[in-house]
Amino acid sequence: MSSTSAAVTLDRLRRDLREFARLAEARYDPAVVDPALDALADLWTGSVVGVRTTTHPVPEREVNARVQHSGPPAELVETLRGAGLITFIGHPMERLLAEVCAEVPAGSAVDLSLTGGVQKVWLFFADVLEVERMLAFPGIPDAARSHAEHLTRYGGKVGILALDFASRTMNLYSQVLPPGAITSDDIAAILTDLDFVVATDEELTLFDGTFNVYRTFSWTSPRMRRICFPQRYQESNFPRDLDPVLARFVDGAPRAFEGPRGFTLYAAYGPHSRYYKVQAEYTTVHRAVIPGGGAAPPAK
Repeated sequence: MSSTSAAVTLDRLRRDLREFARLAEARYDPAVVDPALDALADLWTGSVVGVRTTTHPVPEREVNARVQHSGPPAELVETLRGAGLITFIGHPMERLLAEVCAEVPAGSAVDLSLTGGVQKVWLFFADVLEVERMLAFPGIPDAARSHAEHLTRYGGKVGILALDFASRTMNLYSQVLPPGAITSDDIAAILTDLDFVVATDEELTLFDGTFNVYRTFSWTSPRMRRICFPQRYQESNFPRDLDPVLARFVDGAPRAFEGPRGFTLYAAYGPHSRYYKVQAEYTTVHRAVIPGGGAAPPAK
């Protein structure tokens, strides 16, 4: 069955984002949301939007929305800077962003926290990059370079770079992986090698065959901060019993199109804890920018 998009207006989006926040028991701050909606109005009303939350404790839980931009990434960055939504302070991530935008063809996206404003700028590479090339860019944190063998072994080429202006961290996403490229045994071995929290048997089953692996690095620690495994599910098959927050979010998530949609479930692991994330497809993913020019991963 095909998907049919309904008209998205900023007023409708504001209403729906408030509902997402209510479902997640998270705050909604119009003082930070409205400037970002207004500055990127054409994107919010005409591009691909996804909305997600986490299972962090309520005081720490946020909802954020991601919108994609099909033009030059540098154009998006300039718009964000001109509107005062991101600020350059001389951090190495700023040079990294500029160098990659100048040298690598990419689509881009923005993450907006409903309480904190613009968080991340994303680059989706038209042609996935060899790990060695990605790590050669000026501004890459040393922690990422020290994990070169790990990055190459698990996931191979890099499909997405995300720079978090709120936390001053960087995410490196693998290429979109074929089913079975990363197995439950691989996930268990990865977490052991990193000395991270171990996955439960249920998690190993759910994320077996993950379509991506992404890692978070900072410029202030030699360790990897976090590793995350996603899986895309049909609405009817989503594992709602994993956490009440996930179930409530999936069951009540507003949307701006008719037809089948997927939800992406993520398990994120660090040295001392784990948590889950869920992303709802607010608009259809048929026009989404996918690293390497492929299609969206199939929903289980």
